[in-house]
Amino acid sequence: MSIHISLAYNEYQDRVLAGWIGKSIGGVIGARLECHKELKNLPLGDLWPDKMVPNDDLDLQVLWLEALQERGIHLTSQDLLEIWQDRCWYFFCEYGVFLNNVQRGILPPLSGIWNNTYFKHSEGCPIRAEIWGYIAAGNPSLAAELARLDGQLDHGEISIQAEQFLAAAAAQSLVNPGLDEALAAGLSVIPAESPLARAVPRVKEIAARYPDTRQAWRVVIREFGNRNANDAVANHALVLLALYAGKGDFKRTMQLCANFGWDTDCTASTAGALLGSLGGTAALPADWIEKLGKNLICGIEVKHKDATLAALANDTCLIGAEMALTRNPAVIFTGAPAAIVRPVPAPKANITVAYAGQPVLWNERCTEVLLTVHNPHASELRGDLRITLPPNIRCEPTLATITVPASGSTVIRLAIRRKTPGGWLPDKNLFKAILTTGGETHAIRTFGLGGARQWQVYGPYWDMWDKTKNPVCPYNNPENVSGPFMVNLTGDCYNHYVRSAHPYLHETTLLSADIPDEVPLILEHGEDHIASSDLGGFEGQGCYYLVRTLRSSLPDQKARLMLGRSGPYCAWLDGVEIGRSDELRGWAMIDDVNLNITFTGRPQRLVIKLVRLTDVFDVSLFFIIPGIVDRKGGKSNLHDCLEDLVPVTAA
Repeated sequence: MSIHISLAYNEYQDRVLAGWIGKSIGGVIGARLECHKELKNLPLGDLWPDKMVPNDDLDLQVLWLEALQERGIHLTSQDLLEIWQDRCWYFFCEYGVFLNNVQRGILPPLSGIWNNTYFKHSEGCPIRAEIWGYIAAGNPSLAAELARLDGQLDHGEISIQAEQFLAAAAAQSLVNPGLDEALAAGLSVIPAESPLARAVPRVKEIAARYPDTRQAWRVVIREFGNRNANDAVANHALVLLALYAGKGDFKRTMQLCANFGWDTDCTASTAGALLGSLGGTAALPADWIEKLGKNLICGIEVKHKDATLAALANDTCLIGAEMALTRNPAVIFTGAPAAIVRPVPAPKANITVAYAGQPVLWNERCTEVLLTVHNPHASELRGDLRITLPPNIRCEPTLATITVPASGSTVIRLAIRRKTPGGWLPDKNLFKAILTTGGETHAIRTFGLGGARQWQVYGPYWDMWDKTKNPVCPYNNPENVSGPFMVNLTGDCYNHYVRSAHPYLHETTLLSADIPDEVPLILEHGEDHIASSDLGGFEGQGCYYLVRTLRSSLPDQKARLMLGRSGPYCAWLDGVEIGRSDELRGWAMIDDVNLNITFTGRPQRLVIKLVRLTDVFDVSLFFIIPGIVDRKGGKSNLHDCLEDLVPVTAA
């Protein structure tokens, strides 16, 4: 990229400081209304809470700043996940899934999408976009490139695109203080067919057509709304509406974000940051700056925990100055202090991991893992690639002599399977690939496979007619034998019935033993989310019983069963009922979370009765560690010490 822009360093600092202040104010104002999915009518005087609390929207960007300071400006996703594990305790929602994947050796970019069906398109990474734009002033494409390294830790493509869009907009806002120009920069780094891209002109059109923001909100929600308050597309559209309808007025825009609902701390902090960097500190309301105070409100153990916002901005700009002298030729800072330019890290051989299928250890099936050895040097690399294995695993090959061409790569295909099928299959299975020549180690890569969940599924069962109204079949009785459509024009030929309280098989027996005469489906499943298509081709109302035998490799492990489901259920562990509901729900990973259990270290039988009331059917089970386990480091709150017993019929 040619040099195009000259920017006074003091103006750069002012815009970055304003961005961090706007981010902080928005987070404070929006936090108490987070996930309120309704249109409110709060006046300006009611926006500020009595107490200001930390917010992950800003905390994680402080974390990334420290990663840049300590590891340099040539960061990788591996650097980011390691510093998260070192000093960020956040483990909720997609953060917990990501950390759980990493602990099981499932690394970026798969860590953001594997077993993360519900949260992979959420707000967790769009909210931490500004840091990448602030250090890549005037260079939207570089900001987007850095944002991808971040977003793929814990999210999928739509959320990553949202982070890239906002990072690019932030980068442009520092050099061209126009909202349309900033949003155009965001559009330049995402696919034109993305729903995020479609939202920009459409929301602008809606805001212009409906000056009454209540009407505009109604139309935007009709087109972009989502029952998930954290959905990236819905919140992206609401940010745009607040920016367009707010017309550059900071207070009005924050008021709109708060009143529009959904993930309000995210929307307000995102809009606040962009308005701040577009207008600088002079465009921010002085009374709100004073109310916010000078210091960060930080909830993680970072070195900047008690820093001022001015110090945060100064440190951000020092990284930006270093970037301008190395990776970012799009801008020249005038009047900048002498920046320390750290050398580009010496290239090293490295190993990357990909999976031909799912990153899962199956009971009998083979899993193919592709290791790519990269050689950045000008001479070929010869060495031995050795694979260390967990117990009861065989791998072909476990030792290979390889030659990697100069400035090239070599792919080694591993075939991994269990030595002895049956028995207990662990959830965590870690491998290590080590490349050596003589006694010198060139590269080490840890990778893993999650254990396949071992289910027996009984059903579906149903009632042909409504047995709550007719104890005797109205279509087959001594007085009448006919098709359902011939009796009172009923639609029972198009639907049938299911009763959540009715035992469709001998439930007491099933709580302690299998019932082979019922011919259960043996379902070996990679993820913790099960959809209707995983249970066969049956459509319609029905009752299923899902059975799974578990044990913990560690005794006396407290847990909560986090059950997501789309219909009524009843759950038993070791024959004791632990939860029940008759509600029809839209599936979410987090639904019933107060099912408290203890893993004893011995085999335990889990039985879940699920009622399907519509054509769509989903269920998921996650076992979370109750309470906050550690506020100093990053460890998932999902148990990874569990093992599944393979059903005898599957062994």
